[in-house]
Amino acid sequence: MKEVPETEKRIPDYVGNILRLLENEGHKAYVAGGAVRDIVLGTEPHDYDVATSARPEETLEIFKRAGLDHYDNGIKHGTVTAITEDGNVEVTTFREDGSYSDQRRPDEVSFKTSIEEDVRRRDFTINAMYMDADGVIHDPEGGVTDAAKHIIRTVGDPAERFEEDALRILRGIRFCSRLGFDIEPETLNAMETHCGELKNISGERIASELVGIVTGRYAPQAIRIGWKVMSVIIPEIAVCRGFDQRSEFHDRDVLEHTLDVLSEIPFVEGQGRDPELAMAALFHDLGKPECFVLENGTGHMKGHPAVSEAITERVLTGLKCSKQFVSNVCLLVRLHDTYLKPDRIKVHRFMCQYPMEILDKLKVLQRADILAHSPLGQNRLKRLEELNAISEDLKASGAVFDITNLAIGGKDIISLGAKEGPMVGEILSRLFELYLDGECPNNKDSLIIEAQKLISTKSV
Repeated sequence: MKEVPETEKRIPDYVGNILRLLENEGHKAYVAGGAVRDIVLGTEPHDYDVATSARPEETLEIFKRAGLDHYDNGIKHGTVTAITEDGNVEVTTFREDGSYSDQRRPDEVSFKTSIEEDVRRRDFTINAMYMDADGVIHDPEGGVTDAAKHIIRTVGDPAERFEEDALRILRGIRFCSRLGFDIEPETLNAMETHCGELKNISGERIASELVGIVTGRYAPQAIRIGWKVMSVIIPEIAVCRGFDQRSEFHDRDVLEHTLDVLSEIPFVEGQGRDPELAMAALFHDLGKPECFVLENGTGHMKGHPAVSEAITERVLTGLKCSKQFVSNVCLLVRLHDTYLKPDRIKVHRFMCQYPMEILDKLKVLQRADILAHSPLGQNRLKRLEELNAISEDLKASGAVFDITNLAIGGKDIISLGAKEGPMVGEILSRLFELYLDGECPNNKDSLIIEAQKLISTKSV
């Protein structure tokens, strides 16, 4: 058994107390999995999982006797969660998974008494390390070496690991995206060989991994490495790879342009990239090959935002993403190539059509898209800056973007003599149009004067 010297980062007391509680009852207990990986990589773990020789019913009894709050969230799979003021800790019995007939979950779980048997069932070597209460890291599968080399490698035979659970294929790409690691050649080959089995995995599980991939710091690198796998979920990725746009505004193929756009979506430490923006960046140009027309040696892809939006809706809906998420990403994809003339009234009207949150994200997506063009294609950046300056000035000046924010409402219109019913709404709509056209300021007195005119002439 290979041991690694004690790390500078100690196990938090609330986790160490659980380890010692189990050890004092005669059981083995270790911190295992992602927390140990993070410690080895010099980052702060977000949560801690404990692996123990105690069977789940024994763990429950130990917690009860100690007066420790807990809940059973998967006792048939050996997991009991300890609840402490500093954080929750999942405690799972050493186990060995049986066969995976559905390539999603083990048909049965058998509990073992050895941590070595437990780690052999894990997916990647960097997740197969464990740490005892004294802070000593045990590394039976070479995870420390692979972490130092920035390598993702399966525990044991990669084909067997992916046949057990095909979702591990996407997990590997997600780790690549999060950590910036390369994928060991044999592991990558097995991923590509078995990626068709992802079709047996539920859409929700795939969607969760996909979001994790696109929001990671090294998402472009991960997708570039795992493009064959990603193409099982999004077939257009394979079509876009190597697709020459034949345009002076683009000096890279569609996929490389897409990955460059994704790289320009801001990454926030501890949060990642905004999921809607990152997903929109991935999908925004996937419809280009379908729209491609060559005229006099130059490529044109008119209408590609609409086609890309249809692809986005098909894929994300198929993955059971929330309706709001699908709607927002589709809207960003649809609008990504929309550039108005820098006219204040036109910009104001455009801003009234969409949620402000989407418009703020659209600015980020459009800037990222422009920066991923050839130097000639980046000329559009000046136009974007002009449009953004107008929109920011509108917001700063107190402009309103919805009819409900007018200085008068339906009750005011009725008090002026208008009949209740459709006429009230029609008058308010006309008033809002007058305001947007700059013909009437948004103050109550001015709006009342215009409303009286409309009522008296019945020109509504």
